[in-house]
Amino acid sequence: MRILVIGDIHGNLSKLKKEIPKHDFDFIIGIGDYAGIDEWYSYVKYYFNLKKGTKRKTAEEFFGKQKLNRLIKKDFEAGKKVLSFLDSLNKPGFFIFGNGDDDWYNYPFSKNLLKVKKRNLSFLKKIKNLKEMTYKVRNYKGISFLGFGGYMDARANDSARDKKWQKKVDKRNEKAEKKMNSLIKKFRGKSVFILHYPPLGVFDKILEKNKFYGKSTGVDFFRKAILEKNPFLVLCGHMHEYQGEKKLGNSIIVNPGYGVKGKFAIIDIDEEKGKIWNIEFYGKKKK
Repeated sequence: MRILVIGDIHGNLSKLKKEIPKHDFDFIIGIGDYAGIDEWYSYVKYYFNLKKGTKRKTAEEFFGKQKLNRLIKKDFEAGKKVLSFLDSLNKPGFFIFGNGDDDWYNYPFSKNLLKVKKRNLSFLKKIKNLKEMTYKVRNYKGISFLGFGGYMDARANDSARDKKWQKKVDKRNEKAEKKMNSLIKKFRGKSVFILHYPPLGVFDKILEKNKFYGKSTGVDFFRKAILEKNPFLVLCGHMHEYQGEKKLGNSIIVNPGYGVKGKFAIIDIDEEKGKIWNIEFYGKKKK
């Protein structure tokens, strides 16, 4: 089976739309962040630079109501465009959502965060070839695929949080780990993990020059699950700085690269043996 792996597109298909159809593959895996347009970055930057104990502005307070509504509509159209493109390739596949896909899925670890909007849900029902699996296990050709996407509370930010905030984060992470463990119990044998965030220690160091430089966005219980269950392939993204493959225990970890820059990967696997034959990365700058 020849798999196209792609993510972190953020509504920008300019470098992918012409390139992807040139390649042969028979299955698609999306690792999240189809929406999450650039205009949100100013709020993310503000959020990251909050001093401990400072009350955080809501997005509406930061942008103003009218601008926020415009951005939400633009973000919806961006995600819709990307998912439509992937579906138009007419190949079967799976996809998860990422932390940039706020209005596309229900976040199960807090009652007050991130619920799918009706118009997004209506659009998703029109997707014919790809199956969503943000917090699911699905089987295909004898392989158990585990999907775990959405927003995660990165430990890199712990130093910026007050005790009350951190307590909420700890509770969300505990619930997320329980969910991960419950999903793992549903499969046996050959497996592939589809993650948005990377596991702790692999493709997880922040290289952008900010106050979190050098810290990790990796998820500790992802690492534990990988080392315990030994999926033969783990796919992750989120960190735009990386593209490549690494090994964790007996598992191969692949970050296909920043889709905005035209990066993606194609992986050849033997589904009967649960073995990777070849990995090719695309979109790298030629030396």
